[in-house]
Amino acid sequence: MRIIAFSNNKGGVGKTTSTVNIAAGLQKLDKKVLVIDMDPQAQSTYHLGISQKKRFNNPIKIDKTIFDVMKGEIGFQETIIDREGMHVLPSCTELRGIEFLPIPAKEFLLKDALEKLNGYDYVLIDCPPSLGTITLNALCYADEIFIPVQVQFLPYHGMYNLFEAVEMVKKRLNKNIKITGIIGTMYNANKLINREVIDEINKRLPGKLFKSMIRENVALQEAPSWGQTIFEYKPESKGAKDYITLTKEIILQEE
Repeated sequence: MRIIAFSNNKGGVGKTTSTVNIAAGLQKLDKKVLVIDMDPQAQSTYHLGISQKKRFNNPIKIDKTIFDVMKGEIGFQETIIDREGMHVLPSCTELRGIEFLPIPAKEFLLKDALEKLNGYDYVLIDCPPSLGTITLNALCYADEIFIPVQVQFLPYHGMYNLFEAVEMVKKRLNKNIKITGIIGTMYNANKLINREVIDEINKRLPGKLFKSMIRENVALQEAPSWGQTIFEYKPESKGAKDYITLTKEIILQEE
């Protein structure tokens, strides 16, 4: 079972889009997948058509979330949503409350709560765009980190803050954690800056950047508003083609 945290302390880099659509790609390739939404903004939850309030484009209504699981009020088995074969542990805005719980070793709440979790090929964790207690919970539980990064100058340099945090986690909390992939998002081969950033990543971090680039694609921005993955919303789009190619590359890492 591969447990992969999708993390970047900068927002708007395609982290949730990548988590959801890679999960959908893995499901299409007959892998059993669990998505854990660890972002208090609950964007993966909404992207997959799940909400605490029933809305037109969020047909799956929930009562319990990962927050209840981490507080120990309910087991993860009772909280998992089966979304047409893809399993989801949804989030909520109240998850921010984890930061204020008066208990020691809060970084291990997720790991302790999911100690008996098994039966999946992949567990994908969507982290918030910060390096606080919630993200530390994900990094203490995960074995791997994927870093989605918009191939622009500032997002690329902001990525190094995460590297420092990972080294701290590795020394003190989870010696097994490692960065196993960087995902280039919002890529346009016609833009010189995009090509330069790709070259710089390959030079400084050889072997980390996935060859499959996620190109700029309007359909990827539209799909969440319908509570759908890109494969449900526009299966013939560039976004769908890019994510299935990337998903196959992820699976090849195991060989």
